[in-house]
Amino acid sequence: MTRISSKGFVLASFPYRDRDRMLHILTPDYGLISASARGACSVKSKLRPLSNLFSLCNFDFFYQRERFYVDDGELIEAFLPLSESIEHLTAASHAAEVFKDLTRNSPPDSKYFDLWAYTAYEISQSESPVLISRLSTLRLLAEAGYAPHLDSCCICQRPVRGEADFSFRLSGILCGRRDCSGNASEDSIRLSEGTLALLRHILTANLNRLYRFTVADDVVANASRFLDLYLNEKMEKTYKKLDLLADPFDIDLSGLQRKCD
Repeated sequence: MTRISSKGFVLASFPYRDRDRMLHILTPDYGLISASARGACSVKSKLRPLSNLFSLCNFDFFYQRERFYVDDGELIEAFLPLSESIEHLTAASHAAEVFKDLTRNSPPDSKYFDLWAYTAYEISQSESPVLISRLSTLRLLAEAGYAPHLDSCCICQRPVRGEADFSFRLSGILCGRRDCSGNASEDSIRLSEGTLALLRHILTANLNRLYRFTVADDVVANASRFLDLYLNEKMEKTYKKLDLLADPFDIDLSGLQRKCD
């Protein structure tokens, strides 16, 4: 039996067997860990506070028969503001799903943990949590090597000023020259100058300045459409949690639950 200790964020928590819970925990040194918390659904369990969704904890694990188990730990931050509105909870759940999908098969890297730490805090405090959630997935993809080409035309490499078409097929923007703009097709989207400035900031800013910006409503709409399409294209998956905010009566809420029944 092997024992390890690590700080970690609970990105997913769901019932397992009788009174246990299965946790997906993002750690800085070991990546994403799937661990069983035995008896965590019991009111008297010492593991109950450690199994709440989005909690940051110091965990003690033991590894036995190719499985991780939470043995003990200490709650650092519960991030309770994430549950104060359906908008904040949905935004955090969307980002957590993407982080979980990408880090599941990625080598352990503290940059993913650090990015989630800044993202979870910002979503919990922001008046625009859904935008923060969407932008976090772009930075996550960039950290994993899937950054879009936004600095210059992806064909002629000339700098692009003002608005531009983004080609999902080429994963980059096109300038207005005929030889380049002729490559725009049905898989392209027009990005405004403000949207490009926002996206470039997200791709290059230090984490402590990542979510420090002001944008107009038209930029939010344009950027949001691009971010959803780019995420689905790169991850080869359609993410649906944010649909809850458009039609709250048509979505399964089980994945957004924070605590045991």
